[in-house]
Parts: sequence; C-alpha cells; structure tokens
Amino acid sequence: MTADPAAHGAAGPASGPATLAEPAFPAEEYTQRLFTTRAAMERRGFDALLVTAPEDVHYLCGLDHQGHFALTALLVPLYGRPVLIERAMETPTALAQTHGVAHHGYDDATDPADALLEALTPLLPDAPVVGYQADSLSLPPTAWDRLRTAAGILWTDCQDLLGGQRAVHTPREIARIREAARLSDTAMAAGLDAARAGAGEHEIAAAVYAAMLTAGGDLPAFAPLVRDTGRLDREHLTWSRRRLGPGDGVFLELSAARGRYHAPLARLRPAPGPGAPEGGRAAETSRAAMDALCAALRPGATAERVFHTWRAVIERATGIPYERHHCGYLVGIGFPPGWMGGTRTLRPGNTMELSVGMTFHIQSWLLDTPLGTYAFSDTALVTEDGCEVLTRTPHPE
Repeated sequence: MTADPAAHGAAGPASGPATLAEPAFPAEEYTQRLFTTRAAMERRGFDALLVTAPEDVHYLCGLDHQGHFALTALLVPLYGRPVLIERAMETPTALAQTHGVAHHGYDDATDPADALLEALTPLLPDAPVVGYQADSLSLPPTAWDRLRTAAGILWTDCQDLLGGQRAVHTPREIARIREAARLSDTAMAAGLDAARAGAGEHEIAAAVYAAMLTAGGDLPAFAPLVRDTGRLDREHLTWSRRRLGPGDGVFLELSAARGRYHAPLARLRPAPGPGAPEGGRAAETSRAAMDALCAALRPGATAERVFHTWRAVIERATGIPYERHHCGYLVGIGFPPGWMGGTRTLRPGNTMELSVGMTFHIQSWLLDTPLGTYAFSDTALVTEDGCEVLTRTPHPE
C-alpha cells in the first residue's frame, strides 16, 4: 500500500470524552500501527481482520479495561474505519480510551456472534477473506462455531500477522517498558526486604504490590509468584499463608506494569548456611549461562540458537544433558491471564529471527542438577549492538 496512512480511517481519536485515560499513546502511534497492519493484510490477501486477543486490540486502538471476559473484538477492514465490537455497557470506557475506531455495542440479550456478523457484513465485498486469531483465548468456541459457518466468508488464521508486528517495539513502547522495568526493580527490592524469617508469603506479596503501585505502577497482568525454594519446581504457584522458617530460601518472580507494558524479573535468595541446595556452583553456572544468553541475544540470531547457547553452558558445567522447555519469551503488552502477551519463546525448534526493538523475559533455571538448584530472570531489549538488560536488581546473597 502506498497511500498516506491517514487516508485509511485512523486519523485521530474517536468522538467522546476529550480526556483519554493515560497512558494512551498519541493518535499518530495508532495511525502508523494500523497502516502497517493494512499493508501486511494487502500483501496476504485479507479483506478484513477479526482481532480478539486483548493485547492486539490494545495495540491497534488503545482499549485498556478488564471487560474481556465478555467477547470484545476489533474488526479491521482493508479500507474504512475499524469497528470495535463490545458489550454495550463498556462503550463509555471504550470511547474514552480508543483512537480512530467506530463502536458497535451489543446488549446482554444479544448473542455476541450476531453482533460480530452484523458489524462485519456491511464492510466486506462478496466472498471475503477474513483473518481470525485461532490461538486467541478470547474467542469463545460458541461464537466461533457461529462465525465459521457464516455463508460466503473464507476464514484464515492471521495470528502471525499481528504477533510479528507487535513483537518489535517503537521508541514510545520501549520507554514504557523501561519504566516498567524500573517499577519491577522497586517492587522486587520491597519483596526481598520483606522476605525475612517469620514473614508470611502473603505479606511479602502485599509488600510487592504496595511498592509497585505507590511508585506509580498500573495493574499487572499476572500476580507476583512468591514461594520458598523447597517448592521452586512448582512453577506459577503464587503465595500462600505459609511463613518462612529460619532455614528457608525464597523465590520471587514478578512484573510491574506501565500501561499494559511489562518487564518481569525473578530473584532467588538461597537458604542460609552451608549445604543449601541453592547457591554455590548452581548460582555461578546459572549466571554464566545467562551471560552467554545475553551475548547471543542479538539482531539476526534465531530463538533456538539463543536457547542452545544458554543450555550449552549448563551442560558443560554439569557434564550431562539438561532438559528445559525454554530460556525466555517475548514480553511487552500483557493482559490477564499473563504478562507474556504471546507464545514466541527461546526454545528448540523456534527459527524466529530476532530484531532490534524486541524485548524478552530471559530466564536461567537450574532444577535438580548435580550442581544444585538456582533460578533467576530479567527483561532484556535487543539493540543494534546486542542486548541491554533493563531490570537491575542485584542478586541476593
């Protein structure tokens, strides 16, 4: 497409309240995103996209609310104004937050699939090709069953189209991620300070939330993970009311948010005293493997090459094969139930090529190795010269 992006229906905020809910970006950011999306649509032969993943809806128009438990979709035709289909009671919020879209509200007595088809049909030519997000958790099977049998529409998976575009951040987005990283460091410092013998895991989580929100953070997409190191292998287990004993190590994984942008990190404080399964050679190896990962995290590298570089350090140190599903993943915009906002991981078999402007939650986990157990993580930005680690929390001793 060669036409000016403003000619394609995204030339400013929608009508409604003049004050946008900060931290929305300026209208020109969304104009350019929509223009780039439509250029990709044209290359791949799409007449429209039906966008249901909250991260992508937010990316294209700025919607930032918690109403995605009801079907919410952005219909992007190749030409003309995009249409946001939402529960009618959410329209005032959407009007205040979004840029460059029309609104189609449906009431609670209406089948959301009917609302989608009602908005879709007038915008399309005969026998249209419409992209949908097959991996979206926000497209209910009941609605999809109705849509896929609609006469005359050829539905085609478009997940990679938006996922690839959103993975490379603009300068405004990178500034938000940097701010999220600063807030994450603030929250981690408070959590580690609270993680003393006798403290309840719920009290540590409370300290994390208090610090990140008092410092100006927004609602994160995922709760902090707080547990003693004896349960380190129970990934995604969050706090309980258990209190730390004098011989317990502690593991914290968290992300603050700035807008919807996240910068996760994790830190492990080993159990005190000699002979603890965490720390020592495991910590040294984990950190050396992370150094190798960061050196490999460069433009043009593939995701699987970064993973193999990381794992090779661990296998040289242990002398045995080491199995781990990945050593990180793309991060940026996140909505519940996760700050990941996608599925692109640094793992075997993933040939995704890294580009300047991508940000990753990079992880270095050793579980039950001959050297012991250790884990930590950071958020890193791919730059022209390699990578920049954005989270700065020192390692507890």
